[in-house]
Amino acid sequence: MSARVRAAPSRETTSAAPAITHERAAQRERVLAALRGERHAVSSGRLAELTERFDLSPLEADVLAVLWVGAFDPELRAQLVNREPFAGQITVRLIAALFEHAPRVRLSSESPLRLWLLAEEHVLIDGSAALTIDPTIIAWLEGEHELDRCLAGRAQLLTSGPVSPHWPITQTAQRVSEGLRQGQRWRVLVKREDALAARWFAAALGQQLGMFVLDVPQGALAGDAEAALRLHRQAFLDAIMLCTALEDAPLSHPSGVLPCPVQVVHGRGARAPAVPGVHDVAVELPAPDADERERLWRWLLPTSAAWPVPMLTELALYHEASVDDIAAVAGTSPPDAEQAAHALRERTRGDLGPLARRIDSPFGWDDLVLPEPVHQRLREIAFEARERARLWADPAAARLFPYGRGVVALFTGAPGTGKTMAAQVIAADLGLDLLAVDLSAVVSKWVGETAQHLQQLLSSRAAQRSVLFFDEADALYAKRVEEVRDAQDRFANLDSGHLMTALESYPGVVLLASNLKGNIDSAFLRRMRHVLDFPKPSVTARERIWQQVVQALFDRTQARALASGLARLARAEATGAVIKNAALSAAFATRRTQQPPTLRLLGEMLGRELAKEGAGLSARELDVLLEVAP
Repeated sequence: MSARVRAAPSRETTSAAPAITHERAAQRERVLAALRGERHAVSSGRLAELTERFDLSPLEADVLAVLWVGAFDPELRAQLVNREPFAGQITVRLIAALFEHAPRVRLSSESPLRLWLLAEEHVLIDGSAALTIDPTIIAWLEGEHELDRCLAGRAQLLTSGPVSPHWPITQTAQRVSEGLRQGQRWRVLVKREDALAARWFAAALGQQLGMFVLDVPQGALAGDAEAALRLHRQAFLDAIMLCTALEDAPLSHPSGVLPCPVQVVHGRGARAPAVPGVHDVAVELPAPDADERERLWRWLLPTSAAWPVPMLTELALYHEASVDDIAAVAGTSPPDAEQAAHALRERTRGDLGPLARRIDSPFGWDDLVLPEPVHQRLREIAFEARERARLWADPAAARLFPYGRGVVALFTGAPGTGKTMAAQVIAADLGLDLLAVDLSAVVSKWVGETAQHLQQLLSSRAAQRSVLFFDEADALYAKRVEEVRDAQDRFANLDSGHLMTALESYPGVVLLASNLKGNIDSAFLRRMRHVLDFPKPSVTARERIWQQVVQALFDRTQARALASGLARLARAEATGAVIKNAALSAAFATRRTQQPPTLRLLGEMLGRELAKEGAGLSARELDVLLEVAP
């Protein structure tokens, strides 16, 4: 790997065109003098600066001088070519002889002209090589900061954006700056999946270092074998920093040459392969907090300033969106905070694949028919889920609770008592998606796979921006084996320990439901802030449920005709799910027969549903229920 490159401390911002023209003219006179056998010197200028940056030898500097001047002076070029009548081209042999260097027919294999593509050799049949100069180098010698043609349209200078006070910009800049003064090269590894935040960090770092930053979007230079080399050459020419994605790791270390002095590589994990001679510094950018998210909404979507302040505040507080997400949604110009929240949820849907599925949440608090104490506990859970961001923003509170900052609640009770509906109501109240975890995809017979699947689930963006719902949670959080008899028992208990840790450290909202509370390990129960028992509905509750479903499934006249008898149907013990299914079956039967619904039809369908549970409702029992005389 060539070490023959010296970094310039900062990028030039202006160049005087007359001075460039004067320098080229001086170089022309120097070449003409050489043709006459005389010696003239040009001590300073763009060529001298390029010579220093790439550590060119005198012969290599003369090669660039001749090619530069010849590109603008065809007559002089013709005079030079006449000295090589056989080749008919400007060759290394010609320039070496012209300026009295040691005889050469080709550039050396380690020549910076070749390694950095400053000039290109074209082999001739006599073993010598004709030369051409790269167009980007001509432009640079002319004082133009032209982007390399392979980078045009695929890389751009970064502009600054909002900067978080939690980003370690000053500390990183001081460390890198000190290293640069010692001749070191640095690669800043930004651990953040949020590409826009990483770019803003890079731009802010560049400002403190006094350097512009050239950014390459992920995949923009894929498939170009020379891309990395031309990218770093551009950085040396203009004394700028580079910003690339971790997925494009080869761009950070061009083959055969040293990379530019400062570059930023960003991505999730940000563990790029080590590069000899380059110092790595890892930087982790924390996700924006609620206040920062609100400022981002106002900056990226100025029309949000016209939204009601509480709605914008709640959008920022309840939806832990990244900078990328906010920018993407802002680009769609949502008309209000509700549409913005919906667009944020859409961005994460499908991230989990088979591990979870979204459940619609069309219910509100009035749809829940539960005892008042249970109802109030559910509202407490929703309030805690909403308020936790404010509480944990307090350093004193956060210090006391390094774990357990999420909201974990267990709903227990018989099937059909409203556990799933309660989860839907809480999700709707929070304005979040409800993701039902598919335990068949999470639980595995293989050692360690269950914990791995659960960790994948809990660490996903979709999960952390939704309400997770585990139905039949006893299948996942069952009691551990007390008497360990074999390796399988030990591994099962080990899996359980991992699951406990994952649940305790998860910062989001998790709702679990189980019909068998006694099967859940007591250690899991202790880690759950809320455990609610859902009782079977009372007579009064059953009557309310009957009223709700009848009013929803039948027209107003039919519902009014049935209303007076629903109290009698409510005397039959049934869960809310059984009542809903019975009413639904009656609605379809009514449509099939084209007859109005009756209490007896509802009762018959209720009996059919109860029979599924082994209870049933005989004709005589139905008569008694409806108070029909024998």
